[in-house]
Amino acid sequence: MRQTVWTAVATATVWCACGQMMTTPDAGGTGGGSTAGGTSGGGSAGGGSTAGGSTAGGSSGGGSSAGGSAGGSVDAGNPDELTPAELTQARTFSPLPAVPADTTNAFADNLAAAVLGQRLYFDSSYSGALAIGLDAGTGLDGGNGGLGAVGERGKVACVSCHASPSGDDDRTSPNHVSLGTDYGTRNALPVVNSSFYKWTNWAGRFDSQWSLPLAVAENARIMKSTRLEVAHLLFDKYRADYDAIFPVPLDAALASTAPDAARFPASGKPKAAATDPDGPWELMTAPDRAIVNRIFANYGKALAAYMRKHVSRNAAFDKFIAGDSTAISASAKRGFKVFVGKGQCASCHRGPNFADDAFHAIGVPQRGDRVPATDLGRFTDVAPLLTSAFNTNGDFSDDKLTGKLTGESQQASQLGAFRTKSLRNLSTSAPYMHSGQFATLEAVVAFYNAGGGQVPDGGTLPAEIRPLALTAQEQTDLVAFLKTLDGDPIDPALTVNTSR
Repeated sequence: MRQTVWTAVATATVWCACGQMMTTPDAGGTGGGSTAGGTSGGGSAGGGSTAGGSTAGGSSGGGSSAGGSAGGSVDAGNPDELTPAELTQARTFSPLPAVPADTTNAFADNLAAAVLGQRLYFDSSYSGALAIGLDAGTGLDGGNGGLGAVGERGKVACVSCHASPSGDDDRTSPNHVSLGTDYGTRNALPVVNSSFYKWTNWAGRFDSQWSLPLAVAENARIMKSTRLEVAHLLFDKYRADYDAIFPVPLDAALASTAPDAARFPASGKPKAAATDPDGPWELMTAPDRAIVNRIFANYGKALAAYMRKHVSRNAAFDKFIAGDSTAISASAKRGFKVFVGKGQCASCHRGPNFADDAFHAIGVPQRGDRVPATDLGRFTDVAPLLTSAFNTNGDFSDDKLTGKLTGESQQASQLGAFRTKSLRNLSTSAPYMHSGQFATLEAVVAFYNAGGGQVPDGGTLPAEIRPLALTAQEQTDLVAFLKTLDGDPIDPALTVNTSR
C-alpha cells in the first residue's frame, strides 16, 4: 500500500510524551537510577501536549497579536460581552506564537530528521515482551486496551499511547494510567502543542523534548527496549535516513554480519545500580558505549523534530480575538470572565499556551484503577533530571549554556507538585490530571471550586487554591469557555504510519 510522506516548511524551537515516572537513561556503566513514587499528587486541568513546527506544506507561523481595538467585542451595556479591560487581558492569550527554538537540538527543525522521527514514532518492532496482554489474565476480551498476548514482542510504539486527536492515550481502559508493555504510573500526555512547554512530562522529569523518548524506550513498563536495540534498529532499517542527517554515520560494526559485530551486542543498557552484576553494556569498551549513546541521543532528536510539527491553532477563542465576535457563545464569554476573575484560573494558566511552566501542588487524589498510592511529582522527578547524562547541560546537548537547570534542586516545596497544563485542545484530551483522575471538565471545575485537595506532608497548597464559591451557572460558563480552546486538527499526513 502506498504511504504518504509529509513535507513541511522548517520553523524555529514532552513521545512520545508518555507521562510515566521514568528510569533515568544513564550514559555510564552503572546509571539508570529510577524515580521513586510519593504521596498524593497535584496536577492541573488539561491534557498536556508536545510539538510545534509547521504542518505539511505550510509554515509554523504564530501570527501577530491582535492590537489596538481589533479582536473580540466590547459592549458596556451587555454583561455577556467583555469589558475593555477584559478584552485587553484576553489578547494576552492569543494568538499562539511560533514554536520556541530548541538550541539543545541542532536537528529540531531539520525536515529530514522529522521524516525519520515519524518513521520511528510508528515503529514498534524494537519493543520488548508484553507483561500485560489483551487477556490481562481474564480471557481474550481486549477490554483493557492491551496490544497483544502476554510475551509478544514488537507491539508497542510511541503512537500506541498517543493516537488520539490531541496525541494522548485513548486506548487504555480504564484510562487512568497508560498501558504499554505493562501498566505505567501516570496517564500519557498529549503530543499536540507540547513543544511550547519549558519542561517535558507531568513533573518536568526532562528539560528537553528529545531526552524524553530515551527514557520511554528503556522503561520496562512502556517499551521495554534498550539503547543497543535502538542503535541496531537504526542501522538495520533506517541507515540511509540516519546517515543523511547526522554528521557521524552509523558504525559498520552494527551489522550482524560484520567481523567485529561483537563490539555491539544485540541488546543492552546501563545496569540499574552499581551493585548489580555487569551486563552486555558494561562489558563494552568506553568508546563503543559513547558511540551508542550518541546514536541514542540522535534517535530522540529525530523524534522531537517530528513531534514539533504537531501544532494546533485557530481555536474559536483565537478567532474571537482576531475579530470574529460571533466565534464564541455568550456563555463562553461569561466563562472567560470567570476564568480571569472569580475563578482565578489565569493565575497559573496564562499566556498563549495557557500555562505558566511552573509546578504546583493542588492535592489531586491518588485514586483510580492501578493508580499508585503515592506520587510526589516534581520532588521525585527533579533528582534524576539533574543527574541524567542526557539533560541540557550534558555532552549530548547541542547547547550547554541555556541555564535552564541553574538553581534547580530537590526541595520540600515540590512535594506533590505537577507542571501547569496547557488548556488548549481540552475536549480531545480527557481524562484529566496526571493519572486521569477526572473524566470530565465539569469534574475538574468542581474540584477547583471545592478548593483542591490534600497535598503531601511538607507540600504547599497555593494561595489561589481555595473554595471559589462558583455558582452552577458560572461553572457551566467556565466549561463553555474551555471548550473554545480546541484548535484545528494537525495535518493528516503527520498521522500516517511511514515506518518500515
